[in-house]
Amino acid sequence: MKLITRLLLLLMVNTFIPAAVMAEPTREELEKWFNDDSQYPEEQDSNTGQLVFLAQPPAKPAPHSTHQLTVTPASINTGWISIEQCHKNLDAIEAVEVVYRYQQMRNLKIQSTQHIGKAWVEGQSIQLTDVQKGAELCARLEAHVFYQDDKGNYFLVNGPFQRRFFDSYFPMHLSLSVIYPHRLLRFSNVHPARQTGFNVTSSKNRIDIDTWFEGKLVIGIEFEKKP
Repeated sequence: MKLITRLLLLLMVNTFIPAAVMAEPTREELEKWFNDDSQYPEEQDSNTGQLVFLAQPPAKPAPHSTHQLTVTPASINTGWISIEQCHKNLDAIEAVEVVYRYQQMRNLKIQSTQHIGKAWVEGQSIQLTDVQKGAELCARLEAHVFYQDDKGNYFLVNGPFQRRFFDSYFPMHLSLSVIYPHRLLRFSNVHPARQTGFNVTSSKNRIDIDTWFEGKLVIGIEFEKKP
């Protein structure tokens, strides 16, 4: 019985993987990605991560991930932004690994936890054990995810966000806010586009995105530099 239990826990360790940029994109790749109508054209089977937005929240509770990304005037030159995030209502299992696959990141720190036995930073991940019902994890980090193209436009890329168990993907709630220097930048575009299940609102210096989805979600936001 102990052997079976340990095997199940090892298989469940990657259930919740909320943030990753696998490699720094080129400017050409960013342009092509923003102009492509399909985020994952090669994936047809929903079990492989095809992105589906949900018009209504699911009947069963699901994890809610909140992110605040702050773009500063220095970010325009360096590409680095700060990210504060909280993962609420985590799946209640023995072990969870929150993995960050940014090519460049730094200063990953745990801010707070609730209903979690133990949490610690290990490389580019946060390891959790004894995760109970209603568990919450808040952390902060810095990541190099702000890019400029040849036309002087700027792209902020974050994701993929996903909630996965084995090869299946389950509903997830994501709220993402971007704070940016409005005297220097103007919000011009978002990918995926606004649609049912993917709500986008913007004000003078802030963009708010709220979405329910299944599969893999990468969010890209485009800015124009003000003269």
